[in-house]
Amino acid sequence: MPDVYKTILEAIHPHLGARAVAVLEEGLKRLGKRPSELTPEDGAHLLKGLVYRELQARMRPEEARQLVEGVLAQMEGQGARLAKLEQGLKRFGLYVDWPEVARLRALVNRLRQAPDPGLLAEGEELVEALEDKLEEALLRQAKDLAHLEEALERVRHLGGPKVRRLESLVETIRQAQREGILAQAEVERARSLALELRKFLESSAVRSPTLPEIVFETQETPPPSHLTDEVFLTVEEASELEGELLVDLEALSQEASQRILALEVEEEKRKLEALLSRYAPLVERATVSPLLAEVQALLEAGTPVGEKLQTLEEAFQEAEKNLRAEKRARLIQLSEALRQLPLPEEAKDPVQKALELAEETLEEGGYPDLLPLEEELRRLEEEARRKAEEEKRLFQEKEALVAELEEKGEAFRPLLEELRALPLEALPQRLPEVRAQYADLLKAQGEEAALRAKLAEAAKALEALKPEALALGLKEKVAEAEALLAQGHLPDLGSLRKSLEDAKAQARQEALLELSRLQALAERFRGFGGEGVLRAIAEEKGKPLPDPTPIARALEALKRRMEVKREELTTRLTAFFQAHTRLEGFQSETGRRLKSLLPVLRSAQERLPRLGPQGLLQVEKTLTQAEGLLRELEKEAEAAKAVLREIQGADLEALLGVFDQGGAPARAAPPGSEAASLGEQPADLSPLRLPGVEVLGYLEAALPLPREPLKTLVQALEQLDRSLGQARGPVAVLFGEKALVLAPFRGRTLVALMDRTSLSAFLLELAS
Repeated sequence: MPDVYKTILEAIHPHLGARAVAVLEEGLKRLGKRPSELTPEDGAHLLKGLVYRELQARMRPEEARQLVEGVLAQMEGQGARLAKLEQGLKRFGLYVDWPEVARLRALVNRLRQAPDPGLLAEGEELVEALEDKLEEALLRQAKDLAHLEEALERVRHLGGPKVRRLESLVETIRQAQREGILAQAEVERARSLALELRKFLESSAVRSPTLPEIVFETQETPPPSHLTDEVFLTVEEASELEGELLVDLEALSQEASQRILALEVEEEKRKLEALLSRYAPLVERATVSPLLAEVQALLEAGTPVGEKLQTLEEAFQEAEKNLRAEKRARLIQLSEALRQLPLPEEAKDPVQKALELAEETLEEGGYPDLLPLEEELRRLEEEARRKAEEEKRLFQEKEALVAELEEKGEAFRPLLEELRALPLEALPQRLPEVRAQYADLLKAQGEEAALRAKLAEAAKALEALKPEALALGLKEKVAEAEALLAQGHLPDLGSLRKSLEDAKAQARQEALLELSRLQALAERFRGFGGEGVLRAIAEEKGKPLPDPTPIARALEALKRRMEVKREELTTRLTAFFQAHTRLEGFQSETGRRLKSLLPVLRSAQERLPRLGPQGLLQVEKTLTQAEGLLRELEKEAEAAKAVLREIQGADLEALLGVFDQGGAPARAAPPGSEAASLGEQPADLSPLRLPGVEVLGYLEAALPLPREPLKTLVQALEQLDRSLGQARGPVAVLFGEKALVLAPFRGRTLVALMDRTSLSAFLLELAS
């Protein structure tokens, strides 16, 4: 293993000086290691973090990046780095619809054929981006899993093949989550099935031929007038139908309809979020953006969009096809333009290979960035144009010099003949020598004035070129020209101009490549401040000579902000779980809603160190929602405690079981108390006393309901049981906004009267 510390120090010391040691010491302190303990992985971490940021302050970002890539290659050979890329491809290869995976596959295929440090570095950045994307997707899957587990608990008591299928899907997703794998198809099927069952349960009125709809009428004992509405019996066989359970919203109350619509809107919002994640590069396409805006507006208003969501997905798919077709057509144009360039094949070879890599990326399912290729082709076109212009300039300069020599005497005749004999291809090398000989002849023939005029003209032209030439790294060529002038010789300023144009084209190409790399990073920061950086990148690309330095610094600022946000979320999560521990025993509907978020937040707390910006935004959104519910739960708990403080003696003991999980059995409430209005309630029924439950007890005990109609209804149900040969579960009788539940419970008949909105929660608790 190489001496990592020494390798890095030797590489960066010429650029950072004494600061290099201080930077490495800071890195060692953060890693908690001594110099001799540094591994290549530690070195890569330091180079890509602290060292890279420090180098950017001293040199151009692309130069800093090249230096870091060189040190990485020195510490770890191509073979080991390629093996890591292959491992990454094996891990992420399951997700064939991710464009980043397509690009990584194309890169690995190319690197297997020939080494390329630049492609290696791009592949490593892709793997890092895919790690972020997978962690964010696993976080969303954890949220989906928590939602599905809650939905399953709510509908489990229905029984039937649909519930069993949902149980199987949830177990598959749970196993995938444990293994760190996405089960996208299973999640979609489970969410669809859970929505169907939840709508059935929330409506408590299902229009299906297999669901018994029975209206009980007795001649002996007519039911009370308030029980003469339609009555629907919810039985275990309700979900045996294999087709879709259709809910007739018109038959429901406005409140029930709103609950079902809210379920649909929630599911459609989740589907839209998945679409936006899948087709992020296409959201601004002209065929997509108007429909997307309409769908978003409807969902924000709480209105289901129905088929519009499917239409939007089809628009995304069509936009993706169009984008691929556009890129394929453009690649064909670029290939043909490259083929026609009058340049040597070795000059065109790098662009040809880049075009082939872009084509392979497109075939694999990715979206190759063609702008660097277009710029590189433009640079080659400029090179071909400059080559033609240079040939023309040299020829014109030769002809002018020939004409000038013809006017001189016999002393200049040999030089004239030599110049006339020069072929066009020899002019770049021989013409400067002819100029130097001409200057010497002028001096020898006493024509110093003419020479001084030529030297002054050349000095003035050089002074005009000098600032831009120095900025582009042509210091040596400028110094060479100045030395010739100082010696009384004419420099080849045409060659300097050509070198200057080449350097400008090369600098622009390098800057655009660096901006493309930074753009891929900025895309990961969308919603986290990355939009401003993306706009700045677009503006910078339009400049004649882009400067990636401010963009790189802006992204470094976003990275620091991301780390601050990570620390903030760590603190908030710790505080949240500490506060929630104090309220775990308090039961309410708010507590149920909060309970479904706890697995998501625990998963987030575990994954927090590995999450990228999008993942942190997801965590913050979920945590903010959970914190709001926790505050509501705290208020409910305080209100409950206030009520308990007002109740004295036996009443307090009778109600303790409602608020204290696992508390002592409550005594029967005295007449006139609140408990008495609910009927005599033994301690084992206390968990069923939910908000909205008005009457709760056994049919055999005293209840504030007419006993005879209830007995008649129970007898009719028993006859139905015998005729069907099935064991009956809970039966819900609906009338108006009330629900009456009759259920076999511990050898007796349980009776409960409640608000219709409490029916689902009651049945869920009854089944637990």
